[in-house]
Amino acid sequence: MKVSVIATVLNEGTAIRRLLSSLEAQTRPPDEVVIVDGGSKDDTLTVLHDYAHRGRLPLRVIVEPGANISRGRNIAIAAASGDIIASTDAGVRLAPEWLAELVAPFHSEEPPQVVSGFFVPDPTSVFEIAMAATVLPTLADIDPKYFLPSSRSVAFSRAAWQAIGGYPEWLDYCEDLIFDFRLRDLFSPFAFAPKAVAYFRP
Repeated sequence: MKVSVIATVLNEGTAIRRLLSSLEAQTRPPDEVVIVDGGSKDDTLTVLHDYAHRGRLPLRVIVEPGANISRGRNIAIAAASGDIIASTDAGVRLAPEWLAELVAPFHSEEPPQVVSGFFVPDPTSVFEIAMAATVLPTLADIDPKYFLPSSRSVAFSRAAWQAIGGYPEWLDYCEDLIFDFRLRDLFSPFAFAPKAVAYFRP
């Protein structure tokens, strides 16, 4: 089973190393990583090309100026070759077992079409600590039956993505919520992988 990890970036030069280094450290390495840059003006592309040339990550970079996050994800998925797509975000740090846990349910006798990972705060300021404590769910709050994953930690089959027409490119924000609703209408229940953790700054 080939697994493609996808993400989009825009001016993430100060944060993208967290993601790339954590992808290099995965216990189950991705078969490929496809990242779409929406037209960065900082050193994001320099950092991406540096990691690509290091050779420890099967990284492809696509530049699509003006692409919003939905279009960027759709471009990345269309360019990817895996039957399973694992989506994440530029500013996160992934647990070493993130990908292994996220794709494990696809090896079951009755594999799901969607696997929800989890995310936890990784705050660096007092504001971010307060934000994490007041608005974000903990694992104890989650009912897997109703949980809708963030696209910073989710995996789905290419067939499922095709069936719902991809991410809604008319939306700049909350696009993964609409994406989840469409997936749920056709492919519920989702599997839940609570140890597939993405650490992010609130």
